[in-house]
Amino acid sequence: MSTVSAIGRNLLRFRDQRGLTLAGLSERSGVAKSTLSQLENGEGNPTIETLWAVANALGVPFGHLVNEELSDGGELSGKGVIVRLIEKSTDDPEIEVYLIELLPGCRKDSAPHPEGVKERITVLSGAMLVGQADRPRMVRAGDTHAFDAHVPHVYAATEQGGRAMVVIEYPPKTYSASASTLYLEWPQAPGAWEGVRSVMERALLEVSNGLGARILRLRGEPLNGRDGLVTLRQMLQEATAGPWRWPVLSVVEDDAQGPYVGVVPMPLPGAFIEPDQAPAAWSDAVLPAAATRLARLAESPFIELKPQEVADIQGHLDGQSWVLNGLAAEVLLQRGRMSMPRQLHHVRPAPVSARRSGREGPFSSRIDVEQYDAFELLHPAYARQVVAAAQDIARFAGPQPSLQAIDVGTGPGLPLLMLHELHPGCRFLAVEPDEEAFACLQRNAQGVEGIELHHGGFLELDLPSGATPLITSFGASHHFNTAFMLQKAMRLLQPGGLLVVADEFLPEFGSVDERNLALVRHHSAYLLASMAWVGEPTASDGGLDLKLYRDFRRSITMAMVAATEGKSTQAVSLCRHLYARLCESGVRERPVHEIGAFVRFYWLELQAMVAGFDYEVERKTFPRRFAGLAALAGLELRRHRRVFATTGSDDWGGGTHVFTFSKPGGA
Repeated sequence: MSTVSAIGRNLLRFRDQRGLTLAGLSERSGVAKSTLSQLENGEGNPTIETLWAVANALGVPFGHLVNEELSDGGELSGKGVIVRLIEKSTDDPEIEVYLIELLPGCRKDSAPHPEGVKERITVLSGAMLVGQADRPRMVRAGDTHAFDAHVPHVYAATEQGGRAMVVIEYPPKTYSASASTLYLEWPQAPGAWEGVRSVMERALLEVSNGLGARILRLRGEPLNGRDGLVTLRQMLQEATAGPWRWPVLSVVEDDAQGPYVGVVPMPLPGAFIEPDQAPAAWSDAVLPAAATRLARLAESPFIELKPQEVADIQGHLDGQSWVLNGLAAEVLLQRGRMSMPRQLHHVRPAPVSARRSGREGPFSSRIDVEQYDAFELLHPAYARQVVAAAQDIARFAGPQPSLQAIDVGTGPGLPLLMLHELHPGCRFLAVEPDEEAFACLQRNAQGVEGIELHHGGFLELDLPSGATPLITSFGASHHFNTAFMLQKAMRLLQPGGLLVVADEFLPEFGSVDERNLALVRHHSAYLLASMAWVGEPTASDGGLDLKLYRDFRRSITMAMVAATEGKSTQAVSLCRHLYARLCESGVRERPVHEIGAFVRFYWLELQAMVAGFDYEVERKTFPRRFAGLAALAGLELRRHRRVFATTGSDDWGGGTHVFTFSKPGGA
């Protein structure tokens, strides 16, 4: 196999593991899409600089990309430089050792490596100017220079040329959460457990009252060979038993260091607290009244239900209403009753072999649309956001509006179907550009009166100014240029018309590092909330699904703690490695057990998180920025609510939000 063929095969494999499209890799690396395509086809003659740029963009060590060609004494050469791989360690952290030769006067400028990468240069002969580009150091034979390599750096030979040993150390993949971790010794006598229980209860109390996270680990060996995982689970169950419920999400898992207890705060929303969110003429009708009551119960999971109330809610699972299906399933799950919405029984996700990796498109290039259609209904607050949007429409457009509306980025269409149930007098033009999502929408909306389908983009929609009194959008504003979407909505709305947007928003950020931390905390909050409600599955829930569930719970707990401590590199690494493992599993197959349905939802949430790291398809902003962009477009904010809280203590923190704007009457 030729050099380029081997590199191309590795490139395709790593790109698939990352979920990146060719366009996305081009954006991250600065290498032309056509060049990347040639490489994957085993064609072209890439420079060392090109390969380093691709490896950095993929977040993999350089030796992994060129592994087969640099093993057994192979080398890569470029203009004035020769590189040989001497040794590669697969331990954590990974370390690579290269021999680099520079011809006299040769200078190589290297782009930044990922955060946390360090280099150590030992010159063997000649002399080199090496190190960070703004402060390089002249290193002569026998001397060494070490530096952080996440900034531009340089290798330059003097007129005698030079040879050097280059050691590259990559950041650790694992994370022990040291700042948030409490360490105790395993009790060696029955009475010693009282101290462990006291520490556990304190951790629960600290997190209940605002601490970001706690991890409790026991060192040593359990007494009499007891199963440490089982012992800790029993202890946590005892600590949380009783008439009162802790406002935390707690798990017991194990990793390379052994069993541990993880505790993070429970989200605290408040979107449905006020009693009069919509006119009585709408909210007192049978379906809106039932939906509003269930939304309030989902927002307050500590409210206990009487047996008859449970039976009534279970009855909604057998009904035809999309919105009541979703709300009822969430309310019951929060109270320890795992129930699948009736709508999930039609699930037929495509098998792995039928799906293409790296598809180009606005949505399906990064998100598994068939599984999104099947399992997104399990997303916390998925139906609640629709109830909040319907309340706003009733309040600002009238209790029984008969409007010709536009729904932007409809996707497979579940939220629109729910909204149409709550406002059957409205007629919607559902606009969706993605081919796979549009196919799902056609299937779901078949035979539904009042919903017309349009396959195309919202920005390209050819309608006159002032064409509609109402525009809605659910979970789509971050899939394209948000500012342009708001300006287009302003143009299409009639004076006094409404724009209602329900979507996920991150906590405020100002840098890529802050945005990555926000992505981990935001998406992990949805996952951990669902896992807390699902609880501890039984062995009968199936081998693969149970294994994947525990892998999710273990990895996401540690990623959340790392992000809470500001450890961006470790948090992102944990999530990316989880993603890579899932790509190699059977997660795209149809689930056999109920726990498998939740695992498929978790997989969707992880896809969105990782796409957000790459800023491809998933391009979330934060609430205040979104409101500001709307104001720039000329829209007036009428009401804003946070329906599900992921991060932050006020209504402008991360989570699921509903914004309602209007076009000024004279505009």
